[in-house]
Amino acid sequence: MPEGTAQGVAVHEEYGSCVACLAEIDATDPKNPRVTKVVMAADVGTAVNPSGLEAQLMGTAVDGISTVLRAGLHIDRGAVREGSFADFHYARQRHAPLAFEAHIIPSDGEPGGAGELGVPAAAGAVANAYARATGTKPRTFPLGF
Repeated sequence: MPEGTAQGVAVHEEYGSCVACLAEIDATDPKNPRVTKVVMAADVGTAVNPSGLEAQLMGTAVDGISTVLRAGLHIDRGAVREGSFADFHYARQRHAPLAFEAHIIPSDGEPGGAGELGVPAAAGAVANAYARATGTKPRTFPLGF
């Protein structure tokens, strides 16, 4: 991949389900990184609502991006600086990945859960991609820009 870009991978198991995530990031400007692609593969047993599951995975990808790159509460002399959602820097549409793929693993197994299944995998994949793209080892999130 070109310098300043990279891919990261992470896996998460919970609710009797498993998800793997690959995130691709453009951090040529390390203070303004952009997740360009996310691919998720989920094994949730029998998927009762496959299109709903795909939408849920897309939402968890944005949650993972927010967790690593944008959103966080900051305490200043004992008070929370973010007084409303307007102050809380959660990912917006412009921060969503330019490309997203969800792959549901076919299964005849018992249905598992999918609630927030993809958040840890997406956050880990984004953090790993950022680390590879920038040559850094972030230890706190969100990254301080």
